[in-house]
Amino acid sequence: MEEKTVHDTGEKDLLKDINLLFQKKFHENLKRSCLPTYSVKLRYCPTNGILPKELVEIPNTDHLHFFNGYVQKAIGYTIEDLALENGEEGGELTLLLDGTKNFASHKKRYEQLSKKLDRIRIWSIHPLEGLPSNIDLIHPVHPRLAKYRFYLFRNLKIEVVFVCKQLNRATDIGSQKFIGFCSFDPFIVHSLRWKFYLLSSGIDKIVSHWEKLFLWPTFRIQEIENFINTKLNSYFTE
Repeated sequence: MEEKTVHDTGEKDLLKDINLLFQKKFHENLKRSCLPTYSVKLRYCPTNGILPKELVEIPNTDHLHFFNGYVQKAIGYTIEDLALENGEEGGELTLLLDGTKNFASHKKRYEQLSKKLDRIRIWSIHPLEGLPSNIDLIHPVHPRLAKYRFYLFRNLKIEVVFVCKQLNRATDIGSQKFIGFCSFDPFIVHSLRWKFYLLSSGIDKIVSHWEKLFLWPTFRIQEIENFINTKLNSYFTE
């Protein structure tokens, strides 16, 4: 068996620490945002397509999940928290938001981020108010991107990306349904960053290419909801 180098072990330990920090921050943000909620880890079946696999409180990295708007918001805040706590080495934060977030009430948070990081770029579907002047704002973006959310942070210590797609047209955060994933894999982070930055041109062909890249599986939302209810009912009746 090939012996692991100290460098490899150090990288694995760092990744483990980052994952633990991510889980801790996510749990805090989710508790702050709403009542207890859950994500559904999905699996691929060759004959039946995407099916629910298990109910999880904290989404597993590098796995596709189904979740509501509260979870989406909590993961986004968690990545911003990672940027705040690890921004002493600078870094880059890239966001694609729906624009409904009240930046005036988060002005201090984004001022801190803009002072620590080398670059912050925000793509927004709708206008944003209260944004620090040294943050790059790209608005408006192509309307077909309104159903996506994108969070990416990278520096010498951490590389993380979270991308998801809204499956319905709900505006209430609790009713919004998403499919997406989060990853600390540097290859995935770099690949998605490069492809996402091409979107700033707004050219239809590039947007179409982005959507083909994320050809999310289709399934009936009600089937997933039934799976969640069945699991929760089973848990509380045992």
